[in-house]
Amino acid sequence: MPQEGDDSIPVPGHQGVDDMEPSASKTGSHGGESRSILSPAIIAITRLALNYPLATLAVAIGISVACVALTASQLNYKSSRLDLLNPNSDYNRLWIEYLEEFGDEDDAVIVVEGANRDAVVPVLSELSAAMNEEKRLFHAILHEVDLSKVRAKGLHYLSVDELRAIEVQLEQALQIVSGAWSRLQVGHLIAERMQMLAAAEQGTPGLNIGAALKQLELVANGLLASLSATPRYQSPLPWETPSSLATVSELGNEYFLARNGQLGFVLLRLAVGKDEFARGNEAIDALRQLIAQARLQHPEVKIGLTGLPIMENDEMRASQSSMLWASALSFVGVVAVVVAGFGGIRHAVMANLVLLIGMAWSFGYVTLAVGHLNILSVTFTVTLIGIGIDYGTYYISRYMQYRRAGMACEPSLLETTRTVGASIATGAITTAIAFFAAGFTRFVGVAELGIVAGGGILLCAVAQLFVLPALIHLVDHTRWGKASPAPLPIHSWVNPLLKLPKLMMIGGVAATVIAAIGMKDLWYDHNLLHMQPQGLESVELERQLLAEDQSMWYALSICDSQQELLERKEKFLKLASVDRVKEIASLFPTNIDVKQPIIQRINGRLANLAERPPAVAIDPIDELGAALAKAQQLAELQRDGATCARSLELLRDALRRLPASVCYERISQFQQQTAGELLSRLHVVRMVSNPQPPQLTDLPESLVDRFVGHNGKFLLQIYGRGNIWDMQALKKFVYDVRSIDPRATGNPLQAYWASLEMKESFEYAALYALLVIVAVLYLDFRNLAQCAMASLPLAMGLAATFGLLGYLDQPLNPANLIALPLLLGIGIDYGVHIVHEYLEQSGRYRMSQATAVAVMVDALTTIIGFGSLMIASHRGLQSLGRVLTLGVAACTVASMWVLPAVLAWLTRKRPLIPWVADAVESYDHESAPAEALEAVVVVPTRRAA
Repeated sequence: MPQEGDDSIPVPGHQGVDDMEPSASKTGSHGGESRSILSPAIIAITRLALNYPLATLAVAIGISVACVALTASQLNYKSSRLDLLNPNSDYNRLWIEYLEEFGDEDDAVIVVEGANRDAVVPVLSELSAAMNEEKRLFHAILHEVDLSKVRAKGLHYLSVDELRAIEVQLEQALQIVSGAWSRLQVGHLIAERMQMLAAAEQGTPGLNIGAALKQLELVANGLLASLSATPRYQSPLPWETPSSLATVSELGNEYFLARNGQLGFVLLRLAVGKDEFARGNEAIDALRQLIAQARLQHPEVKIGLTGLPIMENDEMRASQSSMLWASALSFVGVVAVVVAGFGGIRHAVMANLVLLIGMAWSFGYVTLAVGHLNILSVTFTVTLIGIGIDYGTYYISRYMQYRRAGMACEPSLLETTRTVGASIATGAITTAIAFFAAGFTRFVGVAELGIVAGGGILLCAVAQLFVLPALIHLVDHTRWGKASPAPLPIHSWVNPLLKLPKLMMIGGVAATVIAAIGMKDLWYDHNLLHMQPQGLESVELERQLLAEDQSMWYALSICDSQQELLERKEKFLKLASVDRVKEIASLFPTNIDVKQPIIQRINGRLANLAERPPAVAIDPIDELGAALAKAQQLAELQRDGATCARSLELLRDALRRLPASVCYERISQFQQQTAGELLSRLHVVRMVSNPQPPQLTDLPESLVDRFVGHNGKFLLQIYGRGNIWDMQALKKFVYDVRSIDPRATGNPLQAYWASLEMKESFEYAALYALLVIVAVLYLDFRNLAQCAMASLPLAMGLAATFGLLGYLDQPLNPANLIALPLLLGIGIDYGVHIVHEYLEQSGRYRMSQATAVAVMVDALTTIIGFGSLMIASHRGLQSLGRVLTLGVAACTVASMWVLPAVLAWLTRKRPLIPWVADAVESYDHESAPAEALEAVVVVPTRRAA
């Protein structure tokens, strides 16, 4: 082998390669200098870096340190889904309007499940009390609604007609309580009803015989029950209390319960730290501790935690943990693969150290260009590890080939830059463009990911192109650089197959077509719950609530007035896709101007009610019996009076059978009950007759904040029926809600439109990327046929990937659709390098060891980089890892076996350039190293600098 510093490649029986001056014939359409417009600049910068290697490394490391410091102090995280959306989209503008009116906080929800209401309510109260002691972490806690202040103003909830009826009845009742208690004597009650019956017979307006008979029967049955000493008591009072009055008089503490009290809910809002990647970490951790304590104290109930803030936090934590583990695993895996592929540690370590420098630059770029990472763009770390190492792999593979062929370090580095520098640059540019194209889409999360990843990939490529040569120059001139490791002979697995190129091409096309047929079964899954980690309490609890139509997902309708809200509420409740609505506008009565004077009069007339009725005198038994006899005779004369007459006859019989003392005692009891009933009714009316109409201050502040905006607008929450996380149900719900209120918003509507926009953004990003990649390829090759050959692995790989996804029933989703622009950049990269090598050769194409190792190592590092995502608990990241692993593998197979077969078949009659033919003819196959022959046949030559 040559000694260090010897610039020649010794080929037995032939002069040194560097002693040969390439003629025009050596630089024809094949086998000559790179025609890329990038080559001169790349070579010039590499020369500069090799002339000043220490300075180059010092500058690179200095920039890295500055970037790390800048990142640590300035880079923020935006974990809200709102940060992913286009602020100018119609649906998002409506959401922003809602946030401006009602704030940006969603409810966390504690769910308590027990055997009955008595088991659930105490737990709700205890949890709420415990959270109220942690005001720094929790606020707007709501497990019950205290309506005691509203109850005092209950008459405002009655209709105007009901109020007027009460006022009329009050006029009659007050005559009694003002001193005419004798009107409640049984005899007087009987006489009044007989008068009513007689007047009804004569056709007096407002009276009818049936009603009069009913009133008479009530008196008879009530007194009969008293005489019989039965607990049943029927009030003989002629005034019926409105059912709505009974309802408002019972208002008190209303708990949030469902399923007949077996499910209870506590709503609360969390303190959120500034720039937290997972929003509300501290508050949620404290909340889970409180729940754990409550579970120990109440083992008879189940307590769970859900709500959008909880699910988002769980998702962020799972993503963060997954990304950390995936990044660590991918980095270790990448190092291992590079070491194995190169057959040694030295160059693998150098490539990965330079990758770290490129990543440091990338973080600095992200900080300056965007200033933050979001829940999508945070994945760019794994992207850089998986793709950024590729450029160093290509560079070192070709460099090691030159060194094994006997060329010295510096000429090998320059020759490497000349031969593969342009293809590395083209590959990096096309991959970066695939990402940058996403920056033109409307979905902010996708656009920012494109800007972040595209710039990071370019910076990693720059580091590998210019910092790596300087580092290799420094290390390989030391004693550690004497040994030349032997890479895996991957080319020996490929080149024998190229002797049957037609068979390889037919087999590759057939396999691709068969795989592509599966695309008919490929589908897109919009359901965000399907991407969450399995086993998460918040997600499982949401699914349970969905099954019971108790989901915490709801649409929002903002109304300018109470009347508008009530009208809209009625329309929403008629929709088949709507389960229920929530609002508090109905707690504020209408027609206040008309009602208030009536209520004020009622309240004033009831100001001095007695607490207890006086003793009511008792009629003599004989007189009472005679009155009952007359009433019975009158009832018997009526067509429908038989029932009433029968009651009166039974009453008379009871009076005759009982001793007089017992009769007097029980008649007195009946009269006092009736007097007490009358007084109680009046007290109930007085209790709810506050003339002041209900105000916002009468309701809990935590309730008002949720339903009344800063500018006095009212909010209506509309809950869907069934599983509205499912796209079809969600679509129907969204369009139904929008049919009533075109300006409706809310998380379900946000999720629906954002999912469509995100899908559209990735599709447009892929289209833009494809168009620009074709343009870059043409600038590089300046030949459409060569552009098509470079694109072949990508086309076949994509067709096979999407077909296999269909066969495996693996849907595309909002998380893995990012694979589409990624695969465009990655898949085209392999083809670019192979076609560049094809252009450098003469004669029949054969894959060099350097290219074979580079492509295979690159593919494996990319697969490991993205495949590490499959260990993630987050199912969205898992699916991204699966799609990219499958896609890269498919592109690799097409690159390593199909494209070389195509190139071998196309060049089957291509002659070797004369000086290469002479070198092969004079080559001593027995004594010369195999690398030397490959250097002559495959690797183009140049005069050493």
